[in-house]
Amino acid sequence: MTQQAWAFLGGKQIPLEDAKVGVRTHALHYGTAVFEGIRGNWNERTGKVVIFRLKEHYERLLRGCNILRIDLPYSVYDLCKITTDLLERNGYREDVYIRPLAFKGEQLVANLNLKTVEDEFTIVIVPFGSYIDNTRPLKCQTSSWRRPMDSS
Repeated sequence: MTQQAWAFLGGKQIPLEDAKVGVRTHALHYGTAVFEGIRGNWNERTGKVVIFRLKEHYERLLRGCNILRIDLPYSVYDLCKITTDLLERNGYREDVYIRPLAFKGEQLVANLNLKTVEDEFTIVIVPFGSYIDNTRPLKCQTSSWRRPMDSS
């Protein structure tokens, strides 16, 4: 049985299949978006997904929003709560990838006055698994780096 997946868009949780933006979305044409990539790891012992540095991710996201003049109606606390509520509703019992995205969401091409373009925010959460192929040994290489000598 496949469970309904949920996203956050337009200020509310909606079915993931309904979370869509149009081809004239400002962010699509001008790159006016800020995103984070947040890992959540399933902990079998506690029966919960543990999210890595959620608060710090949202602090950084809001700093990026400030640069692009994206004004979200959410505090860091609000964003953390929206995320954990959405994660709970999705009910994943595995590692996940959380993708919050703040963007200029208005269906508007040919307007570069960022103060006048509407802002939007979305979060999608997807099962994520492992980054790498675990069947082969991982090789790690480091290089030697030295600070250049002071010229004084």
